[in-house]
Amino acid sequence: MNIVRTFFLTLVTGLLWACNTKEPHPGYVEISGQILNSKSKSFKVCSMGGDAKDISILDDGTFIDSFKVSPQRYKLQLFFEDGKFMTGLYAQNGSDIKLNVNVNKFSETIRFSDDFADYNNYLSDKANIMQSDIGFNKKIWYRYNLEDFNGQVNTLETALKNALHSYKNISEEHIESEEKYINRILENITSKYDEEHSYAAKLSKGSKSPEFNSYENFDGTKTSLSDFKGKYVFIDVWATWCSPCKAQIPYLEELEKEYKNENIVFVSMSVDKPSDRDKWKKMVADKNLSGVQILAPSAFESEFAQAYNINSIPRFILINPDGVIVDFDAPRPSNNEAIHKLLSNVKS
Repeated sequence: MNIVRTFFLTLVTGLLWACNTKEPHPGYVEISGQILNSKSKSFKVCSMGGDAKDISILDDGTFIDSFKVSPQRYKLQLFFEDGKFMTGLYAQNGSDIKLNVNVNKFSETIRFSDDFADYNNYLSDKANIMQSDIGFNKKIWYRYNLEDFNGQVNTLETALKNALHSYKNISEEHIESEEKYINRILENITSKYDEEHSYAAKLSKGSKSPEFNSYENFDGTKTSLSDFKGKYVFIDVWATWCSPCKAQIPYLEELEKEYKNENIVFVSMSVDKPSDRDKWKKMVADKNLSGVQILAPSAFESEFAQAYNINSIPRFILINPDGVIVDFDAPRPSNNEAIHKLLSNVKS
C-alpha cells in the first residue's frame, strides 16, 4: 500500500510540476490573452525603432503569438482598433506577457498579468492618464494663463506619481526611470510655455493662416494653399515613419469619402526628410493614398511647419474658404464625435 501511495503521490506531483512549468523561450517574447468586443481582427506591437508586428485575434477574442525584442529596446507600444487605443509595454526576450481587455471599456479594463505585470499595468495607467482630461493637451494648456497652466502641470504630476507608487512589484530601476521620465516631460512642457503661448495667440481661431507655396505634389505638379481658395482645407501633417500618423489614415480616408461632394479638400503634407522622398512616393503609390498628397520641402524646417510650430505629428489643421484658421490643432479623424462637430459647417 505504501508503495502504491508513494507512486501515486510522485505521479501527481510530477503532473502538477509539468502543468506549472513554462516552456523556456529565451529568444522571443510570448504574448497571449483575450480582447473582447474588438472590431479589428488584430492588434499591433510596435518597437520604438519602428518595427511592427500584427497579432491576430481569434473569433472568441483570444490570441497567442510571439515576437522578438531588440537589445535595449524593451519598451514597446500596443495599438488597438487601428490606433484608436494604445498602451505601453515592457518586455524582454524570454518573458511571458498576458493581456486582457474589453475594448468597449478599454481604459477601465486593460490589465496585464504574468511577467512584468505591475510595470505594464503602470504603463497602461500612464497612457490612460496622459489621454484623459488631466493629461497634457498642447492645444488647450498653452492657451491658459500662467497660473492655470501651472495648476494643470501639478495635477498631472500628482496623478502620474500616485499611479507609479501604487504598485508593489516594480523594480527600483524602473521606478527611478519612470520618475525621471515624469520630471523630464513636465520640465519639457513647462519650458515651452512662453513660446507656445505666443503661437497659440497667433494661430487662434479667426486668424489668417500661414501659407505654403509650390510644394511638390505626388502627381508631379506644384501645390500651394492658395490653389484651394474658396474651399475648406483639412491638412494632415504626417510622415512615413510615424506609426500614430499611419494609424489615422483609414479614418482620414473615410472622412474623404463622406465629404467627397462637399466644399472641402483633404491635403496630406508629408514632413519626411528630402532624402526619404522616394520612400514617401512609394508608400503613397503602394497604399493608393487618396486626397492631395504633397511633400514639405525641408521636413519640420519647412516654412509652413515652422509657422504652425509643428514639432510632433500627426497634426491636423482646418482652414476655411477665406484662408482663415478654424482650428490650428484639430481633432484626429479617429475621434469621430469631435471631428464631425468640427466639420459640421462644411456640409451643404
